[in-house]
Amino acid sequence: MDLHIDEKRLLKIFQEKNRDEFSLEGLEKYMQKEKILRVSLWLKGKGLVDIDEKVKKIVNVVNEDDFPERKIAKYLKENNIKEIEIKKLKDILPKEEINAALGAIKRKKIAKIEKGKIIFDNLDYKDVEEEILKKIKENKYLDNFNEEEKKIIEILKKRGYVDFDEEKEVKIKLTEKGKEFIKKPIEIEEEITQLTREIIISGKWKRAYIRPYDVKVPTKVVYPAKVHPLTRIIREVKEILLAMGFKEIKSPIVETEFWNFDMLFEPQDHPAREMQDTFFLKYPNVGEIPTNLIDKVKEVHERCWKYKFDENVSKRLILRTHTTASSIRYLASLSEEEKNKPHKVFCIDRVFRNEAIDYKHLPEFYQCEGIVMDDNVNFNNLIGILKEFLNRLGFEKVRFRPAYFPFTEPSLEAEVYLEGKGWLEILGAGIFRPEVLEPIGIKKPVLAWGIGFSRLAMLKYNLTDIRELHKNDLNWLRRI
Repeated sequence: MDLHIDEKRLLKIFQEKNRDEFSLEGLEKYMQKEKILRVSLWLKGKGLVDIDEKVKKIVNVVNEDDFPERKIAKYLKENNIKEIEIKKLKDILPKEEINAALGAIKRKKIAKIEKGKIIFDNLDYKDVEEEILKKIKENKYLDNFNEEEKKIIEILKKRGYVDFDEEKEVKIKLTEKGKEFIKKPIEIEEEITQLTREIIISGKWKRAYIRPYDVKVPTKVVYPAKVHPLTRIIREVKEILLAMGFKEIKSPIVETEFWNFDMLFEPQDHPAREMQDTFFLKYPNVGEIPTNLIDKVKEVHERCWKYKFDENVSKRLILRTHTTASSIRYLASLSEEEKNKPHKVFCIDRVFRNEAIDYKHLPEFYQCEGIVMDDNVNFNNLIGILKEFLNRLGFEKVRFRPAYFPFTEPSLEAEVYLEGKGWLEILGAGIFRPEVLEPIGIKKPVLAWGIGFSRLAMLKYNLTDIRELHKNDLNWLRRI
């Protein structure tokens, strides 16, 4: 059997020590750890050794501060009192620890909570959670704790006092084939694993053993640099749209309400324009609006929505809430000659909404918006374009259903089918309302659609939590 010189060296250790098994730590006396692992994999592929790996769960103490409830007890003891008003806890504890302390006191029953006060009978109470923390410092292996102790450790983890890790125990054992192999003398001779100019010129290659390459030998996993998964999807969508004849446009992240809302026929008293849904700039808080359009937009709003239009509201600066602002800016920029030509454009960029962060919402995310303007384009064309777009993204089953959006009529939502999940909504679309196009003098139909990249990424990468896209989890980034 043809063996690498390092494979022979490792087997010779077993032979000289007359042993069938070594732990990884035991072999480190004779060979580097990285080399042992690599060579063992080679020998395992040849059936000469087995590698046994046992994973042990470790508990690490990550917070050595006193529990909030113990801090309260110590404070009372120092001041020779046994009770305190709950509202005074802010003088003892940080704000984020108060609720944790109250919850722990109720759960452990170490004090009474009555009429807005915490009353202790014993300020030197024994706390099993504190005892477990001491035990963890002495013995970190989870298997050494009983079931009740493990439940307490879970509580400590939720409280942020411990965390889990894993430790591998590796043993390398000779197989029967390996035992037979080391019965014969193992000769370690000089071998060449890489031909160099000097070796060829000197003629050394004629006398030495030249090792052949084995392309099937297991090697160490290498993680090359690559783009972020979200960036990869953005590039994929951009390439698909460019291939479908669209061109890319851009617009500012900071917008006036005029471009973000007014131009899209959204009334100034609409709930979406409140602070709970939109980010407003503190300074500067107003921007410039086009004088050639403001009167036309105002007239349309007042005629159709029946309210008093306020130009000061139009000037307020916000972080844009959708990339549709890019599309309407583009249409407004067209000359009279350009309005007679067909247009297919898209924008991929960040948008901002004052959302509470949870598994499917973030205050900042990427969105893609596209429009098609031409004579006689209709709802069927819109459905055809969207179906082709989603098919190219890899979604084979696509369906459409009616929907409502403020600036399009009629409107639709597109859904895709995923095995095990069913039908999922992925984008919204429609035809711009006449009231949107009237101020800018466009009489042709304009098809519009928008897709959120976070939802798309969740579907493509089978994620259940949108926050996973931004956690910088190296293991996930390497694997995906």
